[in-house]
Amino acid sequence: MIDGTLIALVVILAGLAALAWSRGGTAMVNEGFGSGWDLLTRFGPVIVVSFLAAGFADLLIPQEWVREQLGADSGLRGLLLATGAGILTPAGPFVSMPIAAVMIRTGAGTGPVVAFLSAWSLLAVHRFLAWEVPILGWRFAALRYATCLLLPIVAGLAARALTRSP
Repeated sequence: MIDGTLIALVVILAGLAALAWSRGGTAMVNEGFGSGWDLLTRFGPVIVVSFLAAGFADLLIPQEWVREQLGADSGLRGLLLATGAGILTPAGPFVSMPIAAVMIRTGAGTGPVVAFLSAWSLLAVHRFLAWEVPILGWRFAALRYATCLLLPIVAGLAARALTRSP
């Protein structure tokens, strides 16, 4: 689908390729495209599988359940449930963004979706255990984690307040 985002990305790509050509000629352009191709072959299958799984989730998770548990009127319970899901969602944006898209399509409210993405971004357990604790140490990692615990709820409440009709 050709839309504004795709056009903007193509323009950025062309600009970067032109800059690479001006700095290093055809060799640098080829190296840039080769590096990009390597990234595509490494992460492309994960992206495709994630989006296909999101398509099945979209079909299999009852919209009524999503609207009831995570809808605009789900209250604090919806924000807490979405925050918990974000904390437990493994991997990177290849997984979390399709989940958020399914949440939106199946009737989740803005607040719970923002809480989910905020929790995934700030509090994902896999990242805390695999990266923060080993690199930063338990004390600092726990302090950072604890100071961020309420932020997904606050973000969800703010998003809900900003999207409510007067």
